[in-house]
Parts: sequence; C-alpha cells; structure tokens
Amino acid sequence: MNVQDEVTYWAYATGWRIVRALPERQAYAMFQGFADVSWRRRGRGVRQLEKNLRRVLPDATDAEIREVSHEALRSYLRYWCDAFRLPSWTPEEITHRHRAINAHYLQDALDAGDGVVFAVPHAGNYDLTGAWASIHFAQVISVAERLRPERLYEEFLDFRRALGMKILPHAGADGVFDELVELVRGNGLLALLADRDLSRHGVQVEFFGEPAKMPIGPAAISLLTGAPLLACSLYYEGPRAHVHVFPPVERPAGDWTASDRFDEDFIEAAHEFTQSMAVRLEEGIRSHPGHWHMLQPVFLADLDPRRAR
Repeated sequence: MNVQDEVTYWAYATGWRIVRALPERQAYAMFQGFADVSWRRRGRGVRQLEKNLRRVLPDATDAEIREVSHEALRSYLRYWCDAFRLPSWTPEEITHRHRAINAHYLQDALDAGDGVVFAVPHAGNYDLTGAWASIHFAQVISVAERLRPERLYEEFLDFRRALGMKILPHAGADGVFDELVELVRGNGLLALLADRDLSRHGVQVEFFGEPAKMPIGPAAISLLTGAPLLACSLYYEGPRAHVHVFPPVERPAGDWTASDRFDEDFIEAAHEFTQSMAVRLEEGIRSHPGHWHMLQPVFLADLDPRRAR
C-alpha cells in the first residue's frame, strides 16, 4: 500500500469510528459544510456533476444548474454521513429513517417465488434502502465496486454485510454473474447500481436524449431467471431517505436459458430490456435531480474514447 492509499484508508476508518460518536446535529452540519466547501471550489467532480445535470435539465439556466448541483452535493455528503453512522443504528431506527412508496412490487415478486432484480441509481441513500429491505423483505444481494486501497474495499464489504446484505466482491465477471443468477433463482432480492457502466461490457442506450453506457447485467439476469426487473427513484425528503419503486419494466418476448447467454438474439433482447430500464431510471432521476449524485462521466460524449467503445 502506497502512502496515498494508506492516508485514504485511515481517513475513512477514522470517519467510521468518530462520526457515529458525534451528536447527530453536529455530524450532519459538519458534512453539509464539507459539501458547501466542495461545491464552491467546483473541482472536477462537481463540474462533471453539472455536465450530467445539464442533460437532465436541458432548459435550465447556468444559475439553476449550479443550484441543483449544490443540492445534489449536499445529498451526496448526507449519504456519507449516514454511511458512517448506519452501523450503530438499530433495525427500528433504520425503519424510522426510511420511507418506501410502492414497495408492494418487491413483495409481489418475492411472494411469487421468482426473485427480483432491483436496478437502482447513484442517488439518495441506496445503502439505507438496502438495509431497510433486508429487514422487511429478504436479504439484499449485491456486488461491491472495487476500491483502492484493498483494505478500504474490505471495510466496505464488512460495512454492507453488517447491514444484513450479502455482498459479492466484483472479481471475475463470469463467476459473479453465474452466482448472481443462481441466487436470484433461489428467490433472491438482487440490487444493482444500474445508471453507470463500471465494466467494459456495457451496452449503449439513449439516456436523457444522448448515448450513454449502462450495464447489461440487470436485464440479462432478469431474462435468464424470469425475475421481474424493477427500477426506482431514491432521494431524501425531510428527515427520511425515500425509495419510490416503479412497476416492473416490460420484458421483451422470449424464453431464455443459461445456454442462450451469448446468443445474438438473447444479447439483442437484453439490450432492448436495458434501454427500457434506462427510461425508468430517467423518470426517477428527473423527478428528483437534486439527489442524483453522479460525479463521474456517464454519457459517451464525456467518456475517454477507450471507455466509449
């Protein structure tokens, strides 16, 4: 581990231990202050956030985009303050701090025994929603994005597992994919961040009127297992984090088995399904743009040409 990685690790590790010990009002005020300073500095992440928001709000003035980016950065730092404090919350506190709209779509899928694939955006507080769903529905299954240093990555794995979730490390893509398929077939509740492709295997979709890359995994797993694909909106409102679950995304015609995974017709169907998922994610982000904390490039026009291929 180099010096920069060591500093990064200890900064997060210290945060997890200290922030949860602070009085609640003081902790959240401190993180809001961090957000305000970062927003005023308008570094690379904030500039990219504003470029992304420009696609969501094409008719907004520059001043309005700045206002929404300020709200989004405060939402993002609130997520981090929650993350540092979440491990000390009881199931009752988690339930009190979370509100769900149309959660019956999750329950309906699990009652049918088909499992569910839940596509979530980088918005609101997906960790709190995962903890809440693990308490009230079924253990949430997900995949952790790789982080540096490795010790920090292990801390994040432990953090989410402590919230009651089953977290698989993002190692060999094929092995993880096959395991996720089997878990969903066992009536699992799989939640995957779906508004940004972290691999080089995503597919091109139209997103807010522009080409973007999205992961094909949620759609592919849904098609192979028969589990419904649900998308949602995540945001804060008042003292609570909210999830608004949308009806199942309409499936393309066809029945598929594991042997079809690399078949051209299956890939085309999964691509079509991913586009339909993108439309649902658009709907949620557009309804609460100030809670979409996407500080990385999503649209092809903003990506490194090697990533855009």
